[in-house]
Amino acid sequence: MQQYFGSLIANPIFMLTVAVFSGLCLGAVKLGGVSLGTSGALFTGLLMGWLGVKVPTVFFMWNLLIFVTAVGLLSSKDIVSVVKRYGFRFVILSVSVTAAGALATYLMALAFSGTVEPLLVGGTYTGALTSSPGLGAALEISGGDPLITIGYTIAYPFGVISVVLFVQLVPVLFKVDFSREKELLASEIDGGSSGGKEERSSVPFTLASFVLCMIGGVIFGSISVPLPFVGTFSLGSTGGALIFALFAGARGKIGPFPMRLDASVLAALRTFSLAYFLAVMGIQAGPDIPRILAEHGVALVLIGGVSATVSLLVGLIVGRWIFRINWIVFLGAIPGAMTSTPGLGAAIEATGYDESSAGYGATYPAAIFCMVLFTKLIIQALQ
Repeated sequence: MQQYFGSLIANPIFMLTVAVFSGLCLGAVKLGGVSLGTSGALFTGLLMGWLGVKVPTVFFMWNLLIFVTAVGLLSSKDIVSVVKRYGFRFVILSVSVTAAGALATYLMALAFSGTVEPLLVGGTYTGALTSSPGLGAALEISGGDPLITIGYTIAYPFGVISVVLFVQLVPVLFKVDFSREKELLASEIDGGSSGGKEERSSVPFTLASFVLCMIGGVIFGSISVPLPFVGTFSLGSTGGALIFALFAGARGKIGPFPMRLDASVLAALRTFSLAYFLAVMGIQAGPDIPRILAEHGVALVLIGGVSATVSLLVGLIVGRWIFRINWIVFLGAIPGAMTSTPGLGAAIEATGYDESSAGYGATYPAAIFCMVLFTKLIIQALQ
């Protein structure tokens, strides 16, 4: 019997599924009308990772790729109208959020001058805004110095938790009526026509179309473009998959393959893959948090926490108080401006509408560019 249980514990698929199931149970618990939902898998994953559970890294990228492809196809019906409606505001929102986080990181680093190395700070900034492209830029400029990864690793869970809690709590604090916001958004998109959204018919889900969209996204995301002050720039697999899926869904077909697929199947894939990639992320981060805290103290936590908080607050001011972006779109745009895919999942759950993904897709490209630029500037300014 002991050998049997030992084999189960050593089975990464089994342990990952246990983390997902327990996380969903945790996410169903409501406190003051607020629940974690699918994001509960992140917290149970952190606990299991701290206890020694390990899963292959490929599980993370695989589920993340499925997730962004599904949400891209789901939200593609509104992306063109949303971008036309808000236009340059998404770019300004992305610049404001990333710049606010960069400035807060720089000022906090000056406050801890002499105790935290610049490369740790650069990694902390990318982790606080949960930006893998920013991490890649920091590693490139530092020649792959492991201090970058350490800073990223310790700040990343706190950055994810911050944006997840933000999109969950802000609607409660501001008493947002999402049904009303949905009506307003439909009016903005369809020019007041209640039937405009239903004009686009979908077809039964076909796996070939979905996989083709994943392939196209990975290819698109791997294209590198040289840019001044930034260096080589690419969207990466997940960023490429999201933009490609938005484009493919808006177009309707790729050759003979339909891209307006059954929404119920896409929603199921989205929820399934989201729960699993959150659990994997938690399991991978869990073992490092106690060690890094012991080695580097609370300075990195404070830097990352302040950076994430300032970014979110500035995003709230710019996106809602200045530009008055619809709440449903705004709550997706904030994770997009922070390049936080877990935040997108939380936004969809909090609003109950896939239209949040349109805001995410509209802010994401500019946010990636800004993250790469500001990461390099922070490291250069502190050295």
